[in-house]
Amino acid sequence: MVSVIGLLIMGIRGKWGEAYLCSMGYKDIPAGEVLGWIKENFEGRLVTESRSPAGNWLGFVLEHIAAGEVTLNLEVRPEMANPYGNIHGGMMSLVIDEAIGWAVVSMGTEQHYTSLTLNVDFLYAVRQGERMRAKAQVLRKGKKIINVECHVYDMEGRVLARANSNLIATNMQFH
Repeated sequence: MVSVIGLLIMGIRGKWGEAYLCSMGYKDIPAGEVLGWIKENFEGRLVTESRSPAGNWLGFVLEHIAAGEVTLNLEVRPEMANPYGNIHGGMMSLVIDEAIGWAVVSMGTEQHYTSLTLNVDFLYAVRQGERMRAKAQVLRKGKKIINVECHVYDMEGRVLARANSNLIATNMQFH
Protein backbone atom coordinates (compact mmCIF):
# COMPACT_ATOMS: atom_id res chain seq x y z
CA MET A 1 0.00 0.00 0.00
CA VAL A 2 1.30 3.46 -0.76
CA SER A 3 1.86 4.73 2.73
CA VAL A 4 1.91 8.51 2.42
CA ILE A 5 -1.49 8.99 0.85
CA GLY A 6 -3.57 10.98 3.27
CA LEU A 7 -0.82 12.92 4.99
CA LEU A 8 -1.59 14.01 8.52
CA ILE A 9 0.96 16.37 9.95
CA MET A 10 1.42 17.06 13.61
CA GLY A 11 2.91 20.30 14.88
CA ILE A 12 4.43 21.72 11.69
CA ARG A 13 4.23 25.46 11.34
CA GLY A 14 3.09 26.82 8.03
CA LYS A 15 0.57 28.91 6.16
CA TRP A 16 -2.36 27.19 7.88
CA GLY A 17 -0.99 27.55 11.42
CA GLU A 18 0.15 24.93 13.91
CA ALA A 19 -3.16 24.44 15.72
CA TYR A 20 -5.03 23.82 12.47
CA LEU A 21 -2.46 21.34 11.18
CA CYS A 22 -2.65 19.28 14.36
CA SER A 23 -6.23 18.33 13.54
CA MET A 24 -6.09 18.64 9.76
CA GLY A 25 -6.13 15.57 7.56
CA TYR A 26 -5.10 15.40 3.93
CA LYS A 27 -8.70 15.90 2.78
CA ASP A 28 -8.99 19.10 4.85
CA ILE A 29 -6.38 20.90 2.77
CA PRO A 30 -8.17 23.35 0.47
CA ALA A 31 -8.71 22.04 -3.08
CA GLY A 32 -5.81 22.85 -5.35
CA GLU A 33 -3.43 23.57 -2.45
CA VAL A 34 -2.13 20.08 -1.62
CA LEU A 35 1.10 20.50 -3.58
CA GLY A 36 1.77 23.96 -2.12
CA TRP A 37 1.10 22.64 1.37
CA ILE A 38 3.53 19.73 0.85
CA LYS A 39 6.17 22.06 -0.59
CA GLU A 40 5.85 24.49 2.30
CA ASN A 41 5.99 21.83 5.00
CA PHE A 42 8.36 19.19 3.59
CA GLU A 43 10.43 20.23 0.57
CA GLY A 44 14.13 20.52 1.41
CA ARG A 45 13.60 18.94 4.83
CA LEU A 46 14.13 15.66 6.61
CA VAL A 47 10.71 13.98 6.69
CA THR A 48 9.89 12.62 10.15
CA GLU A 49 6.28 13.71 10.68
CA SER A 50 4.29 12.46 7.70
CA ARG A 51 1.32 10.10 7.92
CA SER A 52 3.62 7.25 6.89
CA PRO A 53 5.37 5.58 9.86
CA ALA A 54 7.51 3.55 7.43
CA GLY A 55 8.47 6.67 5.50
CA ASN A 56 9.27 8.54 8.70
CA TRP A 57 11.49 5.63 9.76
CA LEU A 58 13.41 5.85 6.47
CA GLY A 59 14.53 9.35 7.39
CA PHE A 60 14.68 10.76 3.88
CA VAL A 61 15.08 14.34 2.69
CA LEU A 62 12.39 15.49 0.27
CA GLU A 63 14.64 17.27 -2.25
CA HIS A 64 12.02 18.22 -4.82
CA ILE A 65 8.29 17.81 -5.38
CA ALA A 66 6.10 18.99 -8.25
CA ALA A 67 2.79 17.76 -9.64
CA GLY A 68 3.32 14.07 -10.33
CA GLU A 69 7.02 13.94 -9.53
CA VAL A 70 9.29 13.70 -6.52
CA THR A 71 12.97 13.37 -5.64
CA LEU A 72 14.13 12.19 -2.25
CA ASN A 73 17.45 11.05 -0.81
CA LEU A 74 18.59 9.13 2.21
CA GLU A 75 21.52 7.35 3.81
CA VAL A 76 21.58 3.56 4.00
CA ARG A 77 21.67 2.87 7.74
CA PRO A 78 22.97 -0.39 9.32
CA GLU A 79 19.42 -1.64 10.00
CA MET A 80 18.63 -1.27 6.27
CA ALA A 81 21.50 -3.52 5.15
CA ASN A 82 21.67 -7.17 4.19
CA PRO A 83 24.40 -9.47 5.58
CA TYR A 84 26.80 -8.19 2.89
CA GLY A 85 26.56 -4.57 4.03
CA ASN A 86 24.47 -3.45 1.04
CA ILE A 87 20.91 -2.17 1.08
CA HIS A 88 18.43 -5.00 1.53
CA GLY A 89 16.10 -5.53 -1.46
CA GLY A 90 13.06 -5.07 0.73
CA MET A 91 14.40 -1.74 1.95
CA MET A 92 15.05 -0.62 -1.62
CA SER A 93 11.44 -1.54 -2.41
CA LEU A 94 10.25 0.49 0.58
CA VAL A 95 12.19 3.54 -0.65
CA ILE A 96 10.68 3.12 -4.11
CA ASP A 97 7.15 2.68 -2.76
CA GLU A 98 7.52 5.77 -0.58
CA ALA A 99 8.75 7.89 -3.52
CA ILE A 100 5.88 6.64 -5.66
CA GLY A 101 3.40 7.52 -2.91
CA TRP A 102 4.66 11.10 -2.67
CA ALA A 103 4.46 11.47 -6.48
CA VAL A 104 0.82 10.35 -6.40
CA VAL A 105 -0.09 12.54 -3.42
CA SER A 106 1.51 15.56 -5.13
CA MET A 107 -1.23 15.41 -7.75
CA GLY A 108 -3.84 16.38 -5.15
CA THR A 109 -6.34 13.74 -6.20
CA GLU A 110 -9.51 13.37 -4.16
CA GLN A 111 -9.27 9.58 -4.27
CA HIS A 112 -7.00 7.39 -2.19
CA TYR A 113 -4.77 4.93 -4.04
CA THR A 114 -3.13 1.66 -3.15
CA SER A 115 -0.51 -0.39 -4.99
CA LEU A 116 -1.81 -2.94 -7.45
CA THR A 117 1.66 -3.85 -8.75
CA LEU A 118 5.22 -2.94 -7.89
CA ASN A 119 7.86 -4.34 -10.23
CA VAL A 120 11.49 -3.69 -9.28
CA ASP A 121 14.72 -4.38 -11.17
CA PHE A 122 17.71 -4.36 -8.81
CA LEU A 123 20.72 -3.32 -10.90
CA TYR A 124 23.51 -2.34 -8.50
CA ALA A 125 24.03 -2.32 -4.76
CA VAL A 126 24.65 0.66 -2.52
CA ARG A 127 26.70 0.21 0.66
CA GLN A 128 25.68 0.91 4.21
CA GLY A 129 26.68 4.52 5.05
CA GLU A 130 26.25 5.75 1.47
CA ARG A 131 23.43 7.98 0.25
CA MET A 132 21.04 7.30 -2.60
CA ARG A 133 18.44 9.33 -4.48
CA ALA A 134 15.00 8.14 -5.67
CA LYS A 135 13.09 9.93 -8.42
CA ALA A 136 9.48 8.99 -9.13
CA GLN A 137 7.22 10.32 -11.87
CA VAL A 138 3.57 9.70 -12.70
CA LEU A 139 3.41 8.53 -16.31
CA ARG A 140 -0.36 8.27 -16.68
CA LYS A 141 -3.35 9.01 -14.51
CA GLY A 142 -6.50 7.27 -15.69
CA LYS A 143 -9.97 7.18 -14.15
CA LYS A 144 -9.07 4.31 -11.79
CA ILE A 145 -5.39 3.48 -12.35
CA ILE A 146 -2.25 5.59 -11.98
CA ASN A 147 1.01 4.36 -13.54
CA VAL A 148 4.26 5.57 -11.95
CA GLU A 149 7.93 4.88 -12.61
CA CYS A 150 10.80 5.28 -10.17
CA HIS A 151 14.57 5.19 -10.59
CA VAL A 152 17.04 5.01 -7.71
CA TYR A 153 20.56 6.37 -8.15
CA ASP A 154 23.74 6.53 -6.16
CA MET A 155 25.02 10.06 -5.59
CA GLU A 156 27.25 9.78 -8.69
CA GLY A 157 24.20 9.13 -10.88
CA ARG A 158 24.53 5.38 -11.46
CA VAL A 159 21.13 3.64 -11.63
CA LEU A 160 20.77 1.24 -8.69
CA ALA A 161 17.18 0.15 -9.29
CA ARG A 162 14.24 0.92 -11.53
CA ALA A 163 10.61 0.20 -10.88
CA ASN A 164 7.13 0.74 -12.18
CA SER A 165 3.88 0.56 -10.29
CA ASN A 166 0.19 0.62 -11.01
CA LEU A 167 -1.99 2.04 -8.27
CA ILE A 168 -5.74 1.73 -8.09
CA ALA A 169 -8.31 4.12 -6.69
CA THR A 170 -9.85 2.84 -3.48
CA ASN A 171 -12.38 3.92 -0.93
CA MET A 172 -10.20 2.84 2.02
CA GLN A 173 -10.29 5.14 5.01
CA PHE A 174 -7.35 6.26 7.13
CA HIS A 175 -6.90 5.13 10.72
